[in-house]
Amino acid sequence: MVGDVGRARVVLITGAPGSGKSTLGAQLAAALRVPFLARDDVRGGLLLTAGAWTGELSRVPSGDEAVDAFLDTVEGLLARGVSCVVEYVVRTQRPEDLERIVAAGDCVVIMTRCDDPMERVVERNLSDRLIANPAVLSAIGAASVAEHTEALVDRMQQVVHDMRVEFPVPVMHVDTNGESEPDLDAMIAFATRRG
Repeated sequence: MVGDVGRARVVLITGAPGSGKSTLGAQLAAALRVPFLARDDVRGGLLLTAGAWTGELSRVPSGDEAVDAFLDTVEGLLARGVSCVVEYVVRTQRPEDLERIVAAGDCVVIMTRCDDPMERVVERNLSDRLIANPAVLSAIGAASVAEHTEALVDRMQQVVHDMRVEFPVPVMHVDTNGESEPDLDAMIAFATRRG
């Protein structure tokens, strides 16, 4: 039941790739003074462990490996009573991911949207130092950041097609074109309300 006092709260930030989930999630977590965890950051941690920044990348962790590590971490925080903000695109073909999050904590969802998400994906990827690392490019089979970006856009469009847009918990929709609407104060009120 949403609103149980004493049960850890998880604010799930979701939406299309490039729609501002990470930026919004980090801002909200900082305002609430709770941990922020993004699936992409967990995958980055796996890549660091595998040697991505050393020039000797031993392997590229799979997306499924990153999701499992992410969900295990979220469940661990919530089990210890640590409320958090998490960023993750829930896929319709993986309903068990949402079930794990909802079972572990008192969940509310903030769904982001903007007019130009793929433009943001391209801009972010072209300036990503990790992707530009020659060891990473070699390991993922891309000749350049531009080639990786082109393939990434195709994958992200599939993510948009596969992402879940309806949830069995309270949802707030946030437009991230320019200043967020509703604003941060409204998101804090939504994220912290009980009952």
